[in-house]
Amino acid sequence: MATLYKDKGNPNWFARFTDSDGKRISRSTGTSKKREAKEIAADLESKEREKRKDSPHLPKAFAAIIEAASREAIAGELTLARAEELIQRLHRLANPDFKVVSLQDHLAAWVKSQERHVGDSTARIYADMKRRLVLHFGPKISSAPVGDLTTAQVEKALEKIKATGLRSSTVNMDLSALRRALHVAVTSRLAKANVAADIKPMSEEDSTERAPFTAEEVRRMIDHPQTSDEWKGMILLAAHTGLRLGDVAKLTRAHIDGTRLVIRPTKTSKSKKTISIPLSPPALGWIGERQGNLFPVLSTRVPGTLSTTFTRIMSSAGVPRDIVEAGDVVKRRSFHSLRHSFTSWLAEADVHADIRQKLTGHSSSKIHARYSHHDGALDRAVGTLPAL
Repeated sequence: MATLYKDKGNPNWFARFTDSDGKRISRSTGTSKKREAKEIAADLESKEREKRKDSPHLPKAFAAIIEAASREAIAGELTLARAEELIQRLHRLANPDFKVVSLQDHLAAWVKSQERHVGDSTARIYADMKRRLVLHFGPKISSAPVGDLTTAQVEKALEKIKATGLRSSTVNMDLSALRRALHVAVTSRLAKANVAADIKPMSEEDSTERAPFTAEEVRRMIDHPQTSDEWKGMILLAAHTGLRLGDVAKLTRAHIDGTRLVIRPTKTSKSKKTISIPLSPPALGWIGERQGNLFPVLSTRVPGTLSTTFTRIMSSAGVPRDIVEAGDVVKRRSFHSLRHSFTSWLAEADVHADIRQKLTGHSSSKIHARYSHHDGALDRAVGTLPAL
């Protein structure tokens, strides 16, 4: 396709296009008006295209490459690497904008492009996906063109990632992110097909379900003598607001509006979703007259360190991390289980699902349903059945 440009000191537009021999040439359009220049450039290119149709031979530049390939093949000197080089030269002649992008460069560019569309936690998930896949594809595949990737190579890399001990759910998230990245490669004409599109996700039977804490367990953790005042507040506010660990740790007085807590959670910051949660009397009592950061010490620590400390608090208070429910189903608890507790307590109190979802800020009812554990409500429901 013809392109227009200007030379310094010349008011007229110049056209750059491919001639009948396959070479990129430039010609002056003789006009300084861009619209007229476009029409002239299109006409010049059209005439060259007609010349190619009338010619019984390939354009010289193309013919030279094909002749070189034939000559080297007959002599037994045409290696795979050499063939790929010649093919790329043909691509560049046909399309001067053609470029070869390696798999690792494409993944890095895709991860970077997503940062402005997703929250920090999702961006970290994508970055981890890129890091794991590049590592387990190996340098040869990662440095090869993204369009050369095969389904078998993706499946093998995912199996290697699973073998490191990660849960199937994490591997499936990597697969989902890779599909999105390869879709962009296809739409950008860097690849012909999305080779990850038809790969089936792994069974997630190895994933441990989350479970809520009981009110008595939360009380034990808060009242334990080794639990610091800031941790008492962290646990109390998480249990009575349903906020995630990182959001609780970053709370300041500015988030308190009368008897309400108003916050834009980190996970939904890109969508600008703000939630307003009425504060319970115990929560208001702990906040009291505190100003500035509500957790000046804990807010300076990374989430991983906070999670580890909370696990120690559970242990000190005699609150088991894993519980076994009927049917030998093992469920795990962590700081995030306080969010499950908040949602479940509301559900047990017959608070409508729409209200619960609004308080937690969940983006969908499907996600919210995972947090609502209705054991007591189910028992009450069955108790209403008539005696037979």
